[in-house]
Amino acid sequence: MGKYQLDYKGQAAVTKFHEKQTPAKFDKKQQLEKMRTEYLKKKQKQTDK
Repeated sequence: MGKYQLDYKGQAAVTKFHEKQTPAKFDKKQQLEKMRTEYLKKKQKQTDK
């Protein structure tokens, strides 16, 4: 048992705080779609030349 023990209300407050502090989850599908659109734009510019 630790020196600082929290009751359930305190534990909930701590988890809520940490959820706000964590960065947004990495969305793989969104990232792939972004990369795909950039690639297609780049490819389009090359064919226009």
